[in-house]
Amino acid sequence: MKYTGLSAIAGRLFYAVRVTATLFLGMVVMLTGCNRQGHLVEQRLLEFGTIIEITMITSDLEQAEQLLEEIEYRLSLYRDQWHAWEESDLTRFNASLAEGGSAAVPASLARLLELSREYYDASFGLFNPALGKLVAAHGFHGAAANADLVSEIKRDIPSMHDLLVVGQQASTDHPQLQIDLGGIAKGYAIGLISKYLDANGIKHYVVNAGGDLQTAGNRFGRPWRIGIQNPFAPGAIASLELDGHFSLFTSGNYQRRYYRGDKLLHHIIDPVSGESSTQLSSVTILGTDPVRADVAATAMMIDGIRKHRELAESLQIDDYLIVSQSREIILSRSFADKLELTSSWPVKIID
Repeated sequence: MKYTGLSAIAGRLFYAVRVTATLFLGMVVMLTGCNRQGHLVEQRLLEFGTIIEITMITSDLEQAEQLLEEIEYRLSLYRDQWHAWEESDLTRFNASLAEGGSAAVPASLARLLELSREYYDASFGLFNPALGKLVAAHGFHGAAANADLVSEIKRDIPSMHDLLVVGQQASTDHPQLQIDLGGIAKGYAIGLISKYLDANGIKHYVVNAGGDLQTAGNRFGRPWRIGIQNPFAPGAIASLELDGHFSLFTSGNYQRRYYRGDKLLHHIIDPVSGESSTQLSSVTILGTDPVRADVAATAMMIDGIRKHRELAESLQIDDYLIVSQSREIILSRSFADKLELTSSWPVKIID
């Protein structure tokens, strides 16, 4: 990749189709603006099943190129480690568990499994990565749904307590346990990329993975302005300005979904019922830890109507916005003070 000058950046665009997932993978690097404070550099690619945008402000275009190429490599590596159904460290780990009840824990999974257990407990079991086989049976791992298998797993739903990890060895005696890191891996990856940018002296950036994002600094002295997606239609229901290190994550029923008759099925599975969560359309969390924000958004999507206070306290979350299926908003007071709501839906503010 070569630059044509300080005010322009030559881009490259490539396409690759993964037959099993029918995904488009692309990367564009461009310089979108500059002033005496530096250049606004952006990269876009498809990974983790979503568009990932890296935006940074820098005066060193050569360094920016190196950082963006390294980030692209790292994201591809994370995918090869954590993908839930294509060949990865995780699928090989799950296969070993299924075959013999035990498996060596790869270094790439050790910390994620540890965090998954911690957040399983902190979320009262609502965040449950042990449900991978059930998620797959519902048709969210690239294959058709299997109603008979769903019914079988629902009779004895596994939990993270069914996975015993001692040192570098894991074991289970639950035949339905299969790890799916979809509710934590994106936040973990964004956190790693954020730390990488911090360590390389980038003070102003946004890492945005399909609307889930980490910010640092600001945009040429002005806060980054972020919109919160309307779960029912294109557009935003609120916006806020962020200056500094913040994590903003949203879980919703408007992605990875299908209808079975008149019933909406989506990938956020309630570990109590074994079915897609109900009542809520989306949950948005603002914090400073992308892993915590990612997990909290998932847990609150499952039972945020009844347990939003308890979950927020247990998961150490102050700022949350919940949108119900009936288009009502539940909003924490601290988040309400930071947001500009653009919808006319009823709002209940929680002190």
